[in-house]
Amino acid sequence: MASHGRSKFLTAKSTGLIITSLIDFFAVVVIYLMKSYSSEGSILTNADNLVLPNSNSITKPKEIHVQVAAANDMILVDNVPVVPTDDVRKIPQTDPNPIIKKLEEKLKSCYAAEEEMVRLGALNKIEGDITIQVDKNVDFDVLFKIMNTCGSVGYNKMNFAVMSRSEE
Repeated sequence: MASHGRSKFLTAKSTGLIITSLIDFFAVVVIYLMKSYSSEGSILTNADNLVLPNSNSITKPKEIHVQVAAANDMILVDNVPVVPTDDVRKIPQTDPNPIIKKLEEKLKSCYAAEEEMVRLGALNKIEGDITIQVDKNVDFDVLFKIMNTCGSVGYNKMNFAVMSRSEE
């Protein structure tokens, strides 16, 4: 028997798109991008109109829980305005325990939220860490009152945000 035309083994089959290779390719690209992405970026967000003091410090923050920023016009907690800086300046310097009431209320609610996270198991314990950003033109008196208020609430591990000399 002679066959006329093509053999059944030589017929071209319609093949679809080979998606497995495409998925492998995209997985490699995603892994490459994740590996090459710099994690050295800033994890702090600076408040508007805030000029941080310069420093030679090379220690970078590991984790930020609560941020307090003191600009010339406003005190902010996690970038939310809390109290005008002028109100803080009006607290007498002779006061032995100067507390900024509005800041204290806001920090107490932040501390209560951390306590709730510990209760739910999201955190192991309350660290008492706080990061303070102070404009380099703000008086030490204002900074002292902020630090005293933070300490009275339970935020006793205070870190100060500064601008590295290489970032100028």
